[in-house]
Amino acid sequence: MLTVLLGGLIAFAAGRMLTAQTAVLAVAQDVQVGSTITADDLTTANVTSDPNLSPIPASQQPQIVGMVAQVPLVRGGLLTRAQVGTGSGLTAGELLVALPLKEGQFPARGLTPGQQVLIVPTPGATGSTSATGTAERTERPTEATVAEVGEANPTTQVTVVDVRLREDDGATVAQLASTGNLALILLPAGG
Repeated sequence: MLTVLLGGLIAFAAGRMLTAQTAVLAVAQDVQVGSTITADDLTTANVTSDPNLSPIPASQQPQIVGMVAQVPLVRGGLLTRAQVGTGSGLTAGELLVALPLKEGQFPARGLTPGQQVLIVPTPGATGSTSATGTAERTERPTEATVAEVGEANPTTQVTVVDVRLREDDGATVAQLASTGNLALILLPAGG
């Protein structure tokens, strides 16, 4: 009888050790690459301890707030050290450029982070034309990735779209953005 009771206690203790819960940080809402992490972006989750997982303990939340998302963070995922850092989230040779856009300069269905777009110069109201009547443009279309889409300003009706692009294209696209003479074309996924 004592052996059965002792065996039961050992099994119970082993079961408790295997199912011990640990409070860790999880993502409360989607966070885009390069965005600063806020307390609202984080929540806690209780998970079973597993040596194959390396989530950040919930007690470290104050150190994580203010860091930058190095990859897109998806709601409901566990947060790991590899996903956060102090850098901008941009890779070497990459820049982030803000494009202030009005209705008609980007698809009506909107844009979401991660989509590939083509930034196309447009002649605008003061576009120059050649003797043949065709628009003369020296800029070329530039491929970019949508990083973040702001809310439309109710007064100006401008939506700021941040795009990630090659460092070599940054100055040209920023100058083009300052004129407002551009449009975004959504490229097919994976293309």
